Amino acid sequence: MMIGEDRDETKINIYNDLMDTGCCKRCMLRFVGDVFRHINAKSQNGGDEQILKKLKLNPCVICLDLLQDASFETMVFHSELDEILQYDCDTFVNYISFPTSVLIREHAMEIYVKEKFPEFFKDHHIVPINRAWSLSIQNKLAKKLKKKYDKNSYLNIQFTTTYEFEKEESSIMCQLEDNFKKLNGKDDTLSRNAVGEFLKTISSAIFQKHVSVPPQMPGKAVVLNQVIYKHEPIFIAGRYCKYSRNLGQTPWILDNVKIVESSVQEIIFKALESVFNCKNLVFSASGREDFDVRTLGRGRPFFIKICDPKVTKISSEKFRSIEKAIKKTNLVKVRDLQFIDRKYLNNIKEELTGRNDLFELDMVTQAGTYIKEFVHGDFGRTKPSLSEIIGGHVDIVALDVLDIHLDFPPPITTEILQKN
Repeated sequence: MMIGEDRDETKINIYNDLMDTGCCKRCMLRFVGDVFRHINAKSQNGGDEQILKKLKLNPCVICLDLLQDASFETMVFHSELDEILQYDCDTFVNYISFPTSVLIREHAMEIYVKEKFPEFFKDHHIVPINRAWSLSIQNKLAKKLKKKYDKNSYLNIQFTTTYEFEKEESSIMCQLEDNFKKLNGKDDTLSRNAVGEFLKTISSAIFQKHVSVPPQMPGKAVVLNQVIYKHEPIFIAGRYCKYSRNLGQTPWILDNVKIVESSVQEIIFKALESVFNCKNLVFSASGREDFDVRTLGRGRPFFIKICDPKVTKISSEKFRSIEKAIKKTNLVKVRDLQFIDRKYLNNIKEELTGRNDLFELDMVTQAGTYIKEFVHGDFGRTKPSLSEIIGGHVDIVALDVLDIHLDFPPPITTEILQKN
């Protein structure tokens, strides 16, 4: 284990070596692990003037300029980010999708420095490029969006980048081992996750037979391709009553023609879409009724998945006003409208898929009816049977006779008993 001045001196040597190979300053620092100053470092005594000029002409050999200020500015000031201001979520979390070439180049540089400075890297971990990128851009995005960074945020922002020579550089992976499978074969690209996992298993000796170590100076930098943003789904739940006998639970469409003019789902969605400022809602309920059947009483439980909502802060008073708006249709009434955590949705799903297999059946029959046979079907010899009607195996656990509808003998009333 290296300590004291020896370790500081080694850091300087690594820093200068990385500079000589064409690394940007952020990649140098994430390999070294901290910020330091020393009079022997080239960046401090002017000895790196020619190297810095070279770096200005060529992108970083590892990150392909992904960690450069110019790259961050392009991302932070992208016009798509202005749309994110519509979301009322106070937090965000950011992700980056970069070419597999960056992973290959980083692995090549890791091999180079670990072989040249083995003692230093025995107990030293290099900061991953995606973490370095995230730490560098978080504050810039927070200032731009007026939101706080939170790794658990429901508002996701992903930046995707491209690299002109990605296909040529990543194709080397297929030469490393015959069983390395291509993914997304339509455009001959490789899965970044697959490459990352594969690089953990391949020996440095085999890797160096096919890939330049340290990596060669690139002629092009990565380019921002797309900014993708969305809010994770949120859920609301409630109960609905249906008062019309000409109203389906969900839209009834046959051959692109609406059979019934409206539905419970459509009426509720209409009241919600403008409130949550979203375009996609998914309706689920605890069972369903036919379009000509009313649902009264406390109503039928339901929940709605609201995809990518821009508005997520809804007060109890606002929910009550939504209920009033729905009630004005005179077709549907909604009650108990509220936000619901995803974990509680299993209550409805279990009710739908895990109903009790034991139930009580009351029957009124004529004399001579074989009750047991009617229930289980007597191996198909009794038709119709309850087993045949519901399409499943049915048997009797217990059978009770509740009443015999025959006025014989005449009932003895209290009056007759008193006379006797």
